[in-house]
Amino acid sequence: MSSEPGPPPVRFDPLRPASRGRLIAAFILGPIFWLVALVVAAVLLEFTGAILFGLVVTAGSFVISMLVLGLVYGARRRDERRYAEHR
Repeated sequence: MSSEPGPPPVRFDPLRPASRGRLIAAFILGPIFWLVALVVAAVLLEFTGAILFGLVVTAGSFVISMLVLGLVYGARRRDERRYAEHR
């Protein structure tokens, strides 16, 4: 057995965690900015099949992310109410 230590554990600890508002804005505005960038590219570079595919994927990911965020929000509210009832 070698006495050489392995690589040090890597752990990221932010100085300040992002606020709830900033996290929500990032999740909502991220796909919107991608969609705007793809529309601008479509206008400037002529509308091609690849750009259309990017628009469809971006719009689809936005819709799916909003559905998932809504489900997660609802589940969290349900758990909070259940926990409050048992106190």
